[in-house]
Amino acid sequence: IECKSGRRAVLAKRVVDCSGDADVAFRAGVECRTNSDGKRMGVTSVFSCAGVERDAFLAYAAQKSATYADWGDDWNQQTSESDRRLPSPYLQEEFERARAEGVIPADATALCGSWSSLSEAGEATNLNLVHMRGVDGTDVLQLTAAEMAGRRKAMHAIAALQHTVPGFGHAKLRNFSMTLGVRDTRKIVGEYMLSGEDVMGEARFDDSIGIFPEFIDGYSVLVLPTSGRYFHVPYRCLLPRGVDNLLVGGRCVAGDNVSHGAMRNMMACTVSGQGAGVAAAVSIKRGESTHTVSMAAVQAELKRQGVRIE
Repeated sequence: IECKSGRRAVLAKRVVDCSGDADVAFRAGVECRTNSDGKRMGVTSVFSCAGVERDAFLAYAAQKSATYADWGDDWNQQTSESDRRLPSPYLQEEFERARAEGVIPADATALCGSWSSLSEAGEATNLNLVHMRGVDGTDVLQLTAAEMAGRRKAMHAIAALQHTVPGFGHAKLRNFSMTLGVRDTRKIVGEYMLSGEDVMGEARFDDSIGIFPEFIDGYSVLVLPTSGRYFHVPYRCLLPRGVDNLLVGGRCVAGDNVSHGAMRNMMACTVSGQGAGVAAAVSIKRGESTHTVSMAAVQAELKRQGVRIE
């Protein structure tokens, strides 16, 4: 690492790669898979606004009555008929109208998506409205260019909202997200490759380190967690092939695209992250490697911490 004291080497008995991009695993020689530009999920520049007239905007949102059936453009998803009827805080036609009326440039495209919350003080946070495709999240030059482009697009989005959405007439930028939202880079090739069939078929595994609902969001598939169905997350999808005493947590776990649409979700990342951390600690305590660690001991510690694994 590089720090104020210069270059240092930090030695560890176990390493848990929670970089999201499998940075450590990749550099340790672990085989990884990536999607081509055409199949890779887009990146997002999230932002927040202040000065929103709360009552006016909420009245507009209620009157608009958007559902998941309204999703389109960059958010076009295959989903069930029951999920399509559920309410959704989706915005798209507002940006189309702003382009048509010359408020924002004609090339200010890929502006659509959802708003999440509106505080009593009129702060609209986590505006997930700016999307860009074809960005390699492991290339710092592409990431820098996307950060700059995303912020320009966010300012166009605010101009469009000011013009077309009641309550946003006097809204201003509050903040940009701390960093670009990247959904899809490297995934390790693991001792088990989680599949879409596992996620959608309530798979059960003897080496479960936690559970996650049937919640898939990615690659034009949307399954909302409304059914009560869930699957086991197997320890082996955190375990790289061919490299010992290294585990991964987060969206770089092993699996296909549909399973990634589930495992990339933030709460799924907490499941894999806690499982990896516990397995690393238990393996050290027992003097075993990450490939030979007792799953009974790992699962017992997870249960002691209140994790549901069955």
